[in-house]
Amino acid sequence: MAGGGHKPGARPAQARRTLRPMRPSALAAFLVLAPTLAPSGPGPAQAEERAPPAPHLAAYGAGEGPRAEGRTLHLLDAQGTPGQSNAAGYDLAFPGAREWFGLRARVRVAPGGDGGSVLFLATRAFGRRGPAPFLPSAVEPNLAGTFAVGLDVHNPPSQEPFTPWGNYQDLPQREVSLHLDGRELVKRVAPVEFRGVPADLEVRVQHVTGGAEVTVALAGAKVYDRHFVPGLLPYEWRLGFAAGTRPHAATHFEVHDPVLDAGPEAAPPRPPLGVAVFDHVLTDNRTTAYAREVDLPPASWAFGRVLLTLSIHDAGEAWDEWDRNGEVSVKDDDGRTLGIVPFITSYRTECHWVVDVTPFRPLLAGRRTIELAAGTTFYKNRGYRMSLALEYHHGAPALEPFAVVPLWHGTAHYRSQENHFRDFFGPREVAVPRQTRAARLFVTTTGHSQVGEFTPSRRTVVFTPDTAAPEAASIAFDNVLWRTDVYLNPNRPQFGTWHFARAGWAPGDVVRPWWIDLTAHLVPGATARLEYHPQPYEFPDQQPRPTPEQVAEATHVVRAYLILYREAAELVPAPVLRVTNVEGGSNAARAGIQAGDYLAEYDGRRLDSVEDLRAAIAQAGAKPEVPAVTYRGAERRAVVLAPGRLGVGLSSR
Repeated sequence: MAGGGHKPGARPAQARRTLRPMRPSALAAFLVLAPTLAPSGPGPAQAEERAPPAPHLAAYGAGEGPRAEGRTLHLLDAQGTPGQSNAAGYDLAFPGAREWFGLRARVRVAPGGDGGSVLFLATRAFGRRGPAPFLPSAVEPNLAGTFAVGLDVHNPPSQEPFTPWGNYQDLPQREVSLHLDGRELVKRVAPVEFRGVPADLEVRVQHVTGGAEVTVALAGAKVYDRHFVPGLLPYEWRLGFAAGTRPHAATHFEVHDPVLDAGPEAAPPRPPLGVAVFDHVLTDNRTTAYAREVDLPPASWAFGRVLLTLSIHDAGEAWDEWDRNGEVSVKDDDGRTLGIVPFITSYRTECHWVVDVTPFRPLLAGRRTIELAAGTTFYKNRGYRMSLALEYHHGAPALEPFAVVPLWHGTAHYRSQENHFRDFFGPREVAVPRQTRAARLFVTTTGHSQVGEFTPSRRTVVFTPDTAAPEAASIAFDNVLWRTDVYLNPNRPQFGTWHFARAGWAPGDVVRPWWIDLTAHLVPGATARLEYHPQPYEFPDQQPRPTPEQVAEATHVVRAYLILYREAAELVPAPVLRVTNVEGGSNAARAGIQAGDYLAEYDGRRLDSVEDLRAAIAQAGAKPEVPAVTYRGAERRAVVLAPGRLGVGLSSR
């Protein structure tokens, strides 16, 4: 098991009213898994700024209900009545979906319980006017089609190992979460105190390829800084707020002077090209991994982002209750199986992750073998029911990843205080091609065994851009392998010791990488050297101190790659309509179209849907010949069709 043999219940060993749109840089850091490349945002002259009109108020629980006084909204009553559930909704301010939008306000939230949320209500689900809907929990604003921000001031400490709260470290109860379409995506403790006094709140959403970059600032400090939210595509919304108290705990929640702004209307994005890889496969003692050869879009097709969706489903009695190592891997051109998304299974809680795997685009093109693994060969014939899919989102990146260079890949053993993983991490030299314009190091590491899992581990990466240069040219990057936010995992609550801090991982989560941007130090055409220096474990206050034999059992599971980027080649706008079958003797068959081909154009019209094809066929009418463009893998094929029905089955996913 990922925990290296500990049992559920076991204790760890210790260890800013002028608003400006955001302008993403060409090399923006996206925060789901990896750095991405995004176009610049709109200029300030394009902004529309509006103060919302009087809100529609609604009371769904105890107390006097919310009230509005001028530009101040009191969402909870002055008495701090327990059991309140109140909401306010504003009429539509900006018709249509926008390229970006933002909110600026001051909020006052008192310590206590429970808190509230900012809602960007999807009008297709909640209409263009009226109050905000009822929420079972105001701090868990999970609403259909809606993006929301939660402000939670109630997460009491507890030493009970199986509590759903999980705040055993007694960390500050000032948590800020992001939600989309009925699901919490991420939750963090605000870096500075905002409870008890008016605090500036700013929410900024900039739509980019495949989602949006979100910035949330409270009391002058950024909780999220251009955090990439996959799937947050442009939609029409209106503003709302919600707040509530618990049966035995209360707070105050006020909003002062809210101001909205938004950019120009957004063009509808092209539908992504989807590839379903595994659908509800179940591992057991005999089958702990599934491998499948799939046809992926050619590297010459233009995609600005690739997203991987991984789900763990309820498997009933066949569900392994322990936290186990899992991984999504791809075979490279040399036949090596390279892990690109390590994860740890949950203690019997369903999980859903969307991971940005764009840096691995060189491995996610053409015919590839993809493997999905989780489980063991020895535990009660139980395993995990899982699904995996890829989505390729259209767009041309400023730079494209062209090489994934494996550095360290496997399991490192501590062995001793003198060795401390060192024999695994030999130096690596990499010839950097002259066309390289950017480079980033991707490292995922997870610690295992009782010591390896529950002990922080210091490490240093040293980068020498040119091995022919003096030693002084080397640059060092330091990091501590340790996660204290495990208890805020959106896949909660779980069973067992799910909420304890750990060495680089959390039960029911993908492994978050250590990204190091080496671009500023890059010397194209030179040979670079990379070194990974783990430090010995430290046990300054731990009693009892682990024995040398226990320390020697520690292991680190490592996946480290150097990702190289170059100027984007002349990429081809990718088609989306895939031919699934061709009728014998049909119009398409006579033109040489085969199952697996993509239909890109018909009579000069780009095809993004079956409806587009039907409209193009109707418009072409009775032309004697109709030109079309298909793709067979990376090969572009111009064909001539007779008018009318093609005789093919088509899929747009």
